[in-house]
Amino acid sequence: MTAQRILFVSHTGQLGGAEFVLLDIARHYRDRCHVVLLADGPLRSLLAASSISVGVVPADHAMLSVRRQGQVLSALSVVPAALSAAWHVARAARGYDILYPNSQKAAVVTMLAGQLLHKPVVWHLHDILSLDHFGRVQRRAVMTLANRSAKWIVTNSEASRDAFVACGGKADRITVVPNGIDAAPFVAISDAVAARLRREFGAAGCRLVGVFGRLAPWKGQHLLIEALPKLPGVHALVVGDALFGETDYRAQLEERAGVLGVSERVHMLGFRNDVPALMRSADVIAHTSTAPEPFGRVLVEGMLAQRPVVAASGGGAREVLGATYEHIVPPGDPTALADAIARVLATPQDAAATLAAANFARATKLFSIERMLSGIDRALAQAA
Repeated sequence: MTAQRILFVSHTGQLGGAEFVLLDIARHYRDRCHVVLLADGPLRSLLAASSISVGVVPADHAMLSVRRQGQVLSALSVVPAALSAAWHVARAARGYDILYPNSQKAAVVTMLAGQLLHKPVVWHLHDILSLDHFGRVQRRAVMTLANRSAKWIVTNSEASRDAFVACGGKADRITVVPNGIDAAPFVAISDAVAARLRREFGAAGCRLVGVFGRLAPWKGQHLLIEALPKLPGVHALVVGDALFGETDYRAQLEERAGVLGVSERVHMLGFRNDVPALMRSADVIAHTSTAPEPFGRVLVEGMLAQRPVVAASGGGAREVLGATYEHIVPPGDPTALADAIARVLATPQDAAATLAAANFARATKLFSIERMLSGIDRALAQAA
């Protein structure tokens, strides 16, 4: 049987968890795939550097900037732009057997293109389709398209799958494929490198809690800042940048730190390429999302860095960390977050080492790139 040719579609060229997953999957199929980006960005360079065929089909900015909680009029206003983008994607897809959108916005465009070409669409769903994340109009529109046009759905967690089904999605054509993350970059970081980083941003000799991910209100970085007054002497490492129209949030974080008198203990580093080393430099990794997390890549990364993780409950957090994991707190509660961080920092060294080893073993067993790619292979076989 001839190997299937795959056209991947991403609505963004920026780098986030879903885009790093796409990069790993496209590497796996590099000899028979092409990636279409609806907006340019650093992802294009990373794909090209991995010898992956990639092109940009610029979509209308108004379509790409539709808010997750968009209303009826804003959703209707971008229909012409979505149809135009679908036509361009359809042109790029003519030589391919399967269309594979990697986000909700990409899914809308790609499923329309799939209808034009009568080709199967496999949607990789990285989101929880709940009212915490998306408006009713958006959910209704994407579910109508998915039930008509998507041959198969890949979800990154059982939580994402359950939310998809609760929205009216068909449960009999879903494969759950947890994200896979390479452990090697985390294992390679020495204690000396971690200590050097702490000195560089002024946290040598201090306890350090890191929060990693794009800056956005629902990601909850403000909760760690609000927890700091209850954690004397503890510093916060905030790694990530604002994307998708949320640039005001960074200024709000800095202002909040000033109001609380903790600015000298908050280190905002922006986007960084050395996340494994920065995680190894922290004493604790905090996951602070205020809404259910579809998967929680940062949770796995913290486990691979062999650092204790304090996580907000909901979504895929319990799936990642395990049914008996202790350090899970209610979302949106800085006091509970501070209390949990304090308990972790007070953990005896031998108990902390045992937890780190157990987390690392779980992460390498359940969330390897090889296991993820095997799941993608199965999903594509279902769509053939």
